[in-house]
Amino acid sequence: MTTADTLRGHPFLPSADVLATIPKLYATEDTKLADKIAHLHYFVGACDWFVVEYDPDTGIAFGWADLGDPQNAELGYFSLPELQTITVSHPSGYTVVVERDLHWTPGPIPVR
Repeated sequence: MTTADTLRGHPFLPSADVLATIPKLYATEDTKLADKIAHLHYFVGACDWFVVEYDPDTGIAFGWADLGDPQNAELGYFSLPELQTITVSHPSGYTVVVERDLHWTPGPIPVR
């Protein structure tokens, strides 16, 4: 486990068999937004990332990113290894990390 994984108390990525169920990059490019399935959900503060496609070789994901402003949220590519390393020290002394939603069930992207 990485230092950030120790802080979050669980691995950042799910098991390999869960990752294997996520479509590869470009596999859903002809699928309408309303029909795309978000397989994983990551969050920190008001920011959310929903993984629709994933490349296990590079860690690059394609999905819905809402960085706290729903009007500017959009589909795009993001790096799970980069999200995994984000740590922010809060002035009160604790550290915040990007979390994997352990209770997320694959389903439609919750577009607001």
